[in-house]
Amino acid sequence: MEHPGIERLRAHLQRHNRRVLGLMAAMFLIAAVLWVGLYFVVWWMFLIAGTAAKAADFHPVAGPLMRGFAATGVLLCASAWIGRLMRPNEAARDHKNFGEHLMDVVLAVPRLTLAVVGTGGATARLSEPELEYAWEILRRMNEGERPVRVSELPVEIPDAVMRRKIVLALQLSGVIEIRASAGGAVLGFKNAEARRLAQERVRLRF
Repeated sequence: MEHPGIERLRAHLQRHNRRVLGLMAAMFLIAAVLWVGLYFVVWWMFLIAGTAAKAADFHPVAGPLMRGFAATGVLLCASAWIGRLMRPNEAARDHKNFGEHLMDVVLAVPRLTLAVVGTGGATARLSEPELEYAWEILRRMNEGERPVRVSELPVEIPDAVMRRKIVLALQLSGVIEIRASAGGAVLGFKNAEARRLAQERVRLRF
């Protein structure tokens, strides 16, 4: 019979994933609406410029404009992606020059588009063995007389890939956080609600 704590942890991760996927869908919808809006702006500018240049002889063709718009969109998304690789620190800066402000405006929609994919990476999925290891970590954190040190985790979870996946899943889902201490990095519960997740005979509502 499965431990009730593991069942609670699985349910919490599933709720977290539903929230992430819902946010991802909302961001995708907003990005799509913005791209459509930009296309209509470009279309009307194309009509106005063409009519002014050729007057009655102007016959707009949507195909080339659509292909050009799509190619430009892909190029802007690639530029936003390269810019993020070159400058991974996304913290706001106090001072920017005119060119940087202009690029922020030009790349606003492409960055939002890329953020849709990034948001999907915040899901937390653990297999049954990984859930058992994760629950054991939470139980130790709740019942132990001292904080669980990050350096102690390899003893319980020798597989480094699995260990990183479990810790990351618990962080992303808002259960734990890594804190600095005099003895090194330790694991701590994110808040009181997260601690109750690791307590016995508690029905938790998030």
